[in-house]
Amino acid sequence: MNLDPTAAQRMVAWPDAPEMGQSPIRLCVPSWTYEDRYNGQPIVRHLLLGPYHLVRNSEYLASHGVEHVLCIRDPSEQRFLRELEIPGIRFTLMDVPADVSKVSIIPHFVQANRTLAELVEQQGRTVLVCCSDGVDKSSAFVAAYLMHTYALKAADAITFVQNSRYCATPSANGYRIKLLEYEPICAAQRGANAGAQKNSRKRIDNDAQDDTGEADGGAASAHRPIAPLPSSKRAR
Repeated sequence: MNLDPTAAQRMVAWPDAPEMGQSPIRLCVPSWTYEDRYNGQPIVRHLLLGPYHLVRNSEYLASHGVEHVLCIRDPSEQRFLRELEIPGIRFTLMDVPADVSKVSIIPHFVQANRTLAELVEQQGRTVLVCCSDGVDKSSAFVAAYLMHTYALKAADAITFVQNSRYCATPSANGYRIKLLEYEPICAAQRGANAGAQKNSRKRIDNDAQDDTGEADGGAASAHRPIAPLPSSKRAR
């Protein structure tokens, strides 16, 4: 199948994105079979989630207009989950610790979010986010992206992912806990960004007022009439 990526992307049934801060998001899976776990599902526009073996499925990649693969792997998987030479598709490999319960995974969430924001939001490229089975690691990273982008709580982000890929299950003692830890960090970042934007707008308004005041003052000075000299100093 040789489809132009843009044409293929138009044929994908992309789910609607969640509303900003939407809560609660209820679990509602219209249909799901065990075999569906071996396929990939669209989560939001230009973002797909599934198992790594899909990178070898040229028909799937072409029919969904995949242009980039973000693969989440731990050190034991580096030999098997690796970059492939596929025309028109670029890879980003993200190495994460095998046992995330004992380390901070937040910096990896932040890095992945930056990558997805650039590819999906700024460049409009379709990205397949994958791990070995598309169940634990990759689903957690997609949930973290939703939390950051759409201001979702961890539980709502996981449910939103499961509404498209029902088998997506961040590990209870691993990634699920890390997503809960990421929740207040996302909220703090949104507050900081909102404050910075407010201060920036205030500075712009103040600068505009200063410019207007200087312009008005300069104009008034230019047109101010010269007071006549006192009679004792007038030329005779």
